[in-house]
Amino acid sequence: MPMNKKKTIFILFITILLSFLLGGLVYILFLKKSKENPKESSFDSRSEIYWQRLQNRPEVLKGSGYPSDLRDFLETIRGKESFLWKGDREETYRYLLQEFPDERGHVLYAVYVAFMNWKDKSLEIESSPSLSQYEKLTAVNRLKEEIFPKFLNELIFPKHPTSPPVILLSFLEDYIQRNPYSYARERKRIFLRKKAALYQEEKWDIQSWESPSFYRQVVELIYEREMKEMSEEEKTFYRSSKIEELKSDFWN
Repeated sequence: MPMNKKKTIFILFITILLSFLLGGLVYILFLKKSKENPKESSFDSRSEIYWQRLQNRPEVLKGSGYPSDLRDFLETIRGKESFLWKGDREETYRYLLQEFPDERGHVLYAVYVAFMNWKDKSLEIESSPSLSQYEKLTAVNRLKEEIFPKFLNELIFPKHPTSPPVILLSFLEDYIQRNPYSYARERKRIFLRKKAALYQEEKWDIQSWESPSFYRQVVELIYEREMKEMSEEEKTFYRSSKIEELKSDFWN
């Protein structure tokens, strides 16, 4: 084979190899960006050290000199940043260090940056038209767990007994949307099983917080076929009897 031809083939081979490697590098970088770890993107250069320390000692936020209602405090700072400081994070940083000298200002800034990261990602999830309400609730809650250590998660987002009924109703709506031809017996079984999983040992407390319209909505969803041809008077009686039946079956 002539020398020039060998040289041409070698150059072509090197060119193809470099193109392949470059394409692979771009793909890896894109993939890494698209699968960004929410916890690792929850700090900036000024808060990274304090955020990493908080992973092991989040209980410091219960110490003296820290806000007693952390969620309310973070929302207040968010409002100041948005409306008073026109979105300038530098102003937020200066404000916190001025109001909370020593380590506290740095710690609160680290928590605030993580909180805003959760907030921004949550808004993306909630604005997605492809997700049901239940899928959005599930994704936002999972995001909390991914970003915040357990103690800090419970401090910012304390459990409230009104949350499980909301999740339960959205779960039932989602199930029926995906299974529109399911029968009432199946819907009821799915509902009671999910309710037991959500309420667990706190069911007495949670049930006392169920809104008056909660069971009405549940019955309308489970027995929509049966109630479709009823008069309003028949619906009222049927709905009341089914509400009592659901409550009884859950406790028994």
